[in-house]
Amino acid sequence: MTEPAPGPDGRLAPQPGRWTKQSAGATFAAVAAFAVTRDATFGFFRRTLPAWAYTSTVLASLAASAVAYGLAVWWIRRLP
Repeated sequence: MTEPAPGPDGRLAPQPGRWTKQSAGATFAAVAAFAVTRDATFGFFRRTLPAWAYTSTVLASLAASAVAYGLAVWWIRRLP
C-alpha cells in the first residue's frame, strides 16, 4: 500500500477511521470539560432544581464539552 501524498500545506491528509492529533486532543478536552462541569454543577442543580438535577447537569456538561471540543480543534490546528 502506498503512502498518501502531502497536501498543499505539506501535511498529510487524515485517513478515514484513524485518529489524528486534532481529533484525539479535542476529544480529550471534551471529556475533561464534561467531567469537570458535571462535578461542578451537580451540587448546584441538586439544590436549585431537585427534579431536574440530572437532566440539567448533563445538558450543561454537554454544552461545555461541545465548546471545549471546538476550541481545542481550533487551537490544535494553529500549532505547527
